[in-house]
Amino acid sequence: MYEQVQPKKDLLAYRASIIEALLRDMAFAIQRTLKKPDASTVHDLRRLSLRLRHALRFFGRVLPSRPVRKVQRRLKILQALLGSVRSCDVALDTLLRPGLAEAASKIETRKVTTVVGAERRRGLRPLRVRLRKMQRADSIGRWRSRLLAA
Repeated sequence: MYEQVQPKKDLLAYRASIIEALLRDMAFAIQRTLKKPDASTVHDLRRLSLRLRHALRFFGRVLPSRPVRKVQRRLKILQALLGSVRSCDVALDTLLRPGLAEAASKIETRKVTTVVGAERRRGLRPLRVRLRKMQRADSIGRWRSRLLAA
């Protein structure tokens, strides 16, 4: 998925290629999540935002500091929104496992899954708003130009 470090390649070119790939993948993941916000697309976007945060922290010394802090702050907010939805997905997956589903009564399981599903929908609303706002404002494109300006 991402290229390996090559001794002949300098750090600036390597950091540009890694951040470029992560931003590109994140833009596609945002589109997929807006189109179909199921458990796997939310999880993919959450992993990508975490990888981008780690890359920004790793390459922080060779990137412009102010844009890095701004992007990290926005990614932290996005990850909090993604985390609330992902927690509900994990809870629903756990509740529907064969061993657990048989241990509890069907009525109890249905009540709990209804509550967790409602919580997921409630967490999905602000996530969709944030993703649409990012898409309309072309946040990924602006992040790319500001982070790779140096």
